[in-house]
Amino acid sequence: MHIFTLSSLILLLGITSARMHDYCACQYDSGKAVNPGATSSLASDCNSPYTFAQKNWEFWIGRSSGSGPRFQGAYLKSTTGRIDGAKFNDDCKRYDGWDSTCFDCKNLQWNPHGAILCRD
Repeated sequence: MHIFTLSSLILLLGITSARMHDYCACQYDSGKAVNPGATSSLASDCNSPYTFAQKNWEFWIGRSSGSGPRFQGAYLKSTTGRIDGAKFNDDCKRYDGWDSTCFDCKNLQWNPHGAILCRD
């Protein structure tokens, strides 16, 4: 009985603590660059709640540490709030994305040449 209760509690905590993000993109593989094809296909899906987070000529600057994305490229945002990272990862796999990368950013810097930098 105690094992069942403990495992049920662990499952419930896992469900309720899904990682929510401001922006996400599909990747070629874990730790690899943003996959623009898979990301674009996901954004173009009329049934998905995602849209591009920047204009078509803009891109996010990737950074190896600090806030913002780890990889340069175009990212998506949710049309209905924040993005559930696990669900987004599953959605990427439908379009040949092998993984996904997500981040949060509240303080954006838009540069005239189209680069976006997270300044958190």
